[in-house]
Amino acid sequence: MAPSPRREKPAGPHEAAMLVALRAEHRHIAAVMALLSQQLNAIERGDLVDTHVLYEIMDYMVTWPDRFHHPREDLIYDHVAEVDHGMAGEVRELERDHDRMAREGREVLYVIERWRAGELSGREVVEKGRAYVKRAHEHMNLEEEEVFPLIDSVLTRSDWRDLEAEDSLNPAADPVFGRRVQREFRHLARKVRRSLRHGVEQGAVIEWVGIEALLESWEVMTMAWQGGATITGDHLRSSLREAVYIALDRPLQAPLLCAANNARLTLSWLEELSQLTRDTASDLARVNRERKDRMRLLKRAGAPR
Repeated sequence: MAPSPRREKPAGPHEAAMLVALRAEHRHIAAVMALLSQQLNAIERGDLVDTHVLYEIMDYMVTWPDRFHHPREDLIYDHVAEVDHGMAGEVRELERDHDRMAREGREVLYVIERWRAGELSGREVVEKGRAYVKRAHEHMNLEEEEVFPLIDSVLTRSDWRDLEAEDSLNPAADPVFGRRVQREFRHLARKVRRSLRHGVEQGAVIEWVGIEALLESWEVMTMAWQGGATITGDHLRSSLREAVYIALDRPLQAPLLCAANNARLTLSWLEELSQLTRDTASDLARVNRERKDRMRLLKRAGAPR
C-alpha cells in the first residue's frame, strides 16, 4: 500500500489515540483467539472440552468485534480513502476482508452449534475454527504492521479531530474486557483470565487440579465482588443525578419524589445483586463440576490422586 502525494502532515511524536485503542482491542481479540486454539487442540486430542465456552467465544466474536470493532475501522478507512484517493482500492479490500471474517465467524458459530447437538464431528469444528483463527491473526497483523502506521502517516491532526467528532467512532463497551462483564459472557471472561494466567505459568509449574479449581473459584468471587461494586456505584450515581434533576425541576415535591425514586432504584439494585448472586453460585457449581470431571479423567488414566 502506497499513499499518493497530498497535504503535508504536521509532525507528531505519538500514534493517534484511535489507533492506540484499536491496537488494545486487537490484544483482546488475540487473547480470545488463543483460548479458541486451546479448545480446538483439546477437541483434536480427545480431551474434555467445555462446549459452552467454545460457543461463547464465537458468540462474542460475532457480537462484538464484527458489530463494533470492524465497523469503526471501516469508518476510519473510508475517511482515509476520501483524503487520499490512491488508497481507495486497498481500503475496499480491507472492508471486504471484514465482511468475510464476519461471514466466516457466523459459519464457525453454526458449526459449533451443530457439533454440540451431535450433528457434526469434532474434526469439522477443528478445521473451521483453525481457518478462522488463521485469518483473524493474518488480518490483525496486516493492520498493525502496515495499515495503521500508513494511516497515521496520511491523516493530519485535523482529520483525526473530524473523526473524533463522529459518535459512531466512540468505542462500545466490550462485554468481556470492559469495565462491566456482561452476564452472558462471564464464563468466557473467566476462562480468558485463566488462559492468560496459564500463559505466564506454563513451563514453570505443573497444574494441580485442586489448586486450579481454588484459583478459578477465587476468580469467580473476585468478578462477583467487582460486579457488585460496579452495580452499587452505578445505582448511587443514578440516584444522585436523578435527585438533582428532581430538586431543580420540582423543588416543592422533591422530598417525596426523591424518596419514591430511591425506593425504585433500591429495588432495581437488589434485583441486580440477587441475579449476580445466582450467577455466582452457578459459576462456582460449574467450576466444581469441571474439577470432578478432571479428577475422573486422571483416575481413568491411572494418575495418582
